[in-house]
Amino acid sequence: MQEWKDGTKYVGEWKFDKANGFGRLIYANGDVFEGSWEDDMAHGHGRYCHADGTVYDGEWFQDKQEGWGTETWPDGARYDG
Repeated sequence: MQEWKDGTKYVGEWKFDKANGFGRLIYANGDVFEGSWEDDMAHGHGRYCHADGTVYDGEWFQDKQEGWGTETWPDGARYDG
């Protein structure tokens, strides 16, 4: 586990002193990313849950949402694409 001064913490797999494999990043603001990591970046499939209840579940490429995914908002609205 790694924890930063602001309270953000990463719990998961490491390789060459970087987040690689499956892991969970819990931000100080309450947001949580859980999924695949490559060289300290979200990469592959992951789920990002915002503190406000918005959730993105889908593909990531070098720390950016890219590829197929679903965004769901607290009011039940949803986008697939």
